[in-house]
Amino acid sequence: MVSWSIRFTFYKKTSNNMQKRIITLCVALCLTTSLFSQSFNGKLGYGVSPVGHPTDYSQFGTFLLEVANTCNGGAVMANGSWRDNIANSGNIPTLQKTIAQLQPVPYNYTDILVFGWATYPTLYLNTNNDSTNNWTNSTMRNLFIKTLVHAADSLNPAYIFIGNEVNFYFAQDSSDYANWASFYSMAYDSIKFYSPTTKVGTIFNYEHLSGQGINTGWNTPLWNALLDLDTSKMDIVGLTLYPFFNAQQANSVSLNYLDALFSKIGNIPLAITETGWPGDSLYGNWNASPQEQVDWVNKLFNILNGRNVEVVNWLFLNYMMDNSNTPESLIFKSIAMRDSIGNDRPAFSVWQSYCPATSLNENTYTEEQVKIYPNPAANNFTLQIDNFKNEQCDLKISDLLGREVKQIQITDPKTEITIANLPDGIYFYQLKNNTGKLIIQQKK
Repeated sequence: MVSWSIRFTFYKKTSNNMQKRIITLCVALCLTTSLFSQSFNGKLGYGVSPVGHPTDYSQFGTFLLEVANTCNGGAVMANGSWRDNIANSGNIPTLQKTIAQLQPVPYNYTDILVFGWATYPTLYLNTNNDSTNNWTNSTMRNLFIKTLVHAADSLNPAYIFIGNEVNFYFAQDSSDYANWASFYSMAYDSIKFYSPTTKVGTIFNYEHLSGQGINTGWNTPLWNALLDLDTSKMDIVGLTLYPFFNAQQANSVSLNYLDALFSKIGNIPLAITETGWPGDSLYGNWNASPQEQVDWVNKLFNILNGRNVEVVNWLFLNYMMDNSNTPESLIFKSIAMRDSIGNDRPAFSVWQSYCPATSLNENTYTEEQVKIYPNPAANNFTLQIDNFKNEQCDLKISDLLGREVKQIQITDPKTEITIANLPDGIYFYQLKNNTGKLIIQQKK
């Protein structure tokens, strides 16, 4: 048995460097098979993980487009601090704001915003006017509420999670945890007032919460971290789930692994905000391999069979290109659906096989039915719709920041569209449920 003080927060940390990368990203954007799958009706998604992350975000748009085209619209989790830095306390952080603003156009995914306040044992609860670094800081509480209200009112996200893996703070300071619980209740009411449709919750780490972290020394259940919160003000319970901290191999994880949680939350919906299994054996005494990833995908959805689960996020789509060689990096960098050189791992196709079954109706088109050519285009392109439904619909073209630059009414199965007035660049088109990339390269 090994005892670590590992916290599942490497990618979730919004350090100054990460904030600079996200801000740089925004500037760059301006410039440039299973039977059970039939019964899972939630969303599949990932944490923000474009090719090259966390140092390279040049493929950010490609990542979002791929997730948007997963299962007729996947989920993207923006997990970061509640502020970019102490001076910007009270303003919506760049990461969460960017993810929320780029959907549903040009990227039709479900946005999940997480506003963390710790990388345990370090807290981010002090302010310029009050250095008190705990939940008695009334200045911080007001600024935190201001951030959440602005996000709810201006962005109307599908999900807001206040705090990440908060059970670690219960173990760190159970007395101040009561102050956190009172803040959560107040924050919930504030968010729901401005955005009633947003689902609000907080996130726990399951292995630590349940005392099933044998490989990390987490042997004592801490269920009061959940029960001390007002569960009537939880529209959704968030969970990070890493069973390799408890089991040597995925196939040894019991089908009743989450039963203790389900018995306590009743019919409150669950969101698995992070899960996965290492694909490379870089650290730890558990088995790590592409096959273990496949086994965990299958075991996971059998564990969730018949449960009220709205979202399941694999930690990363693309490999985390981090060479710090800290234990945290070595554990989590390979929890990705692709290997370090970009090849799909076997688990990727298995994961996608659990996409919710969908039935097309008269208002939808498959990806194969919508064709745009030539692409890249110069002054014109042709839109062709196979099995056209003889109805009027709109083709919308947006730039990388989601600003609509052209809308065309479509009444025929084949339409030629003029784009001579649009500058060179990457654009996205949307026709009903179908979204794709359009590259414009004007003739000189």
